[in-house]
Amino acid sequence: MKKTFFNPADRHFRQHLPEMVSRRIFGSSGDGRGSASYRSGGGDDDTDDDDDDDLDDAPKEQRQLLRMIQKRVTKQLRGAATAKEVKDIVDGMKDLKDLPVAELRELADKDKGVTKQLVEQGLEIKRLQERVQERGEDMSIRGQIKSWMEANKEEIAAIKAGTRRELKPMELRVVASPMHVSTVNPTGSPYIGRVEVESGINDILRYPNTFWDYITKGRTGASTYVWVNKTNLQGAAAFIGPGVAKPPISFEFVAENSVAKKVADSAKAGTELLEDIDGMTTFIEQELRAAVMLKVNETLMTGVASSTSPAGIKTLSQTFAFYTTAAAGINVTNPNYMDALRAVVAALRSGKLTGEITIFINPIDSANMDMAKATTSGLYLLPPFTSQNNKNVSGATVVEDPLVPVGFFQAGFLQYYRILIYKDFVSTWGWENDDFTKNLVTAVGEMRLHQFVNSIHTGAFMYDSFANVITAITA
Repeated sequence: MKKTFFNPADRHFRQHLPEMVSRRIFGSSGDGRGSASYRSGGGDDDTDDDDDDDLDDAPKEQRQLLRMIQKRVTKQLRGAATAKEVKDIVDGMKDLKDLPVAELRELADKDKGVTKQLVEQGLEIKRLQERVQERGEDMSIRGQIKSWMEANKEEIAAIKAGTRRELKPMELRVVASPMHVSTVNPTGSPYIGRVEVESGINDILRYPNTFWDYITKGRTGASTYVWVNKTNLQGAAAFIGPGVAKPPISFEFVAENSVAKKVADSAKAGTELLEDIDGMTTFIEQELRAAVMLKVNETLMTGVASSTSPAGIKTLSQTFAFYTTAAAGINVTNPNYMDALRAVVAALRSGKLTGEITIFINPIDSANMDMAKATTSGLYLLPPFTSQNNKNVSGATVVEDPLVPVGFFQAGFLQYYRILIYKDFVSTWGWENDDFTKNLVTAVGEMRLHQFVNSIHTGAFMYDSFANVITAITA
């Protein structure tokens, strides 16, 4: 059975030929996708170089008109349809030879015929489709159903009238819900998306080792450190006359010593941990050292002496009352914290000890001193908000240290508080008990040092409250 693309005998075909050809050329989407360039074997004029034996039985003028129509349609479709599509269209026009000459002339007319109508309808279809694309296709469920009903309205009407018709199945394109981070990555995995890891580890917040930084430190290679004091001085020199016996003097030597004290800590870890986490060994050693130095600083500041622990400077200090005789002449009306510290400096320097004096106070007390104003003029008593490095009282350096309680101070000649390091901090790794079979290893951190104060330097340090000093110096 021979397939016919068009039915030329149908007047409906002749009436709607341009529209049908336009749809065939531009398709339902109007973008010409799937089409291939086609070029006929004829020239560019309105004559056909091919012979068509099927038209030999038609009158000469009808054959010429039909070939002219076929030629123009072929030229119009060139580049817009495939070769097979053009051939089917042209072959379907062969039966037009049975049409009257007048109708063929009308179809072949350049201004009114099929070519002109084909171009006009094709361009109009393109414009309409371009406007649809600019607006964007309605892909909602309602929009897709509406488009399907418009495309199949004739079939739907026929079915409603009771006529059996084939209806193209409706395919709905379901639009996915908008994607967000919470839906794309519902588990919150940190490995989806760009991730940047900060180098290093943020350490635990600790008070700074302020006191350790300010005290004078030395070294020794001995676990026992001995020093000798000259003491029990008796007699004195005198001015005498001729022949008078010279006054005698004498003294004694007394030896004192210090035994190095050890401060240590340890940490146990699995070998898998040390292998799997880069730098874990270093992190453990750093923590061991930090804990040791924290304990050293606190103990040297406030610790109580024992056979294994050094004496803190607080326990070696005197109160302001110890210097009452030396500071008996200090009196001031309405004294404040600055006045109290000035009295402390005077009391320390009234003795026989000399050198630089350092005073440690709480940051809160330091702020109150900075903000103190004269009651009458409202002027600051100190230059406004000076840093702790520039704050001094009569040459004594004032340092903020949170280990000193609010309302108290620690002062003294720090060079008399002796620190000699015997063994620097060292970390050692090893096994104990059945650690080897358990894949465990222990790290030990330790340090040994001497801390001592010569007994002849009594009164080198003072610890008291601001309130007690203010009471003692109030006129």
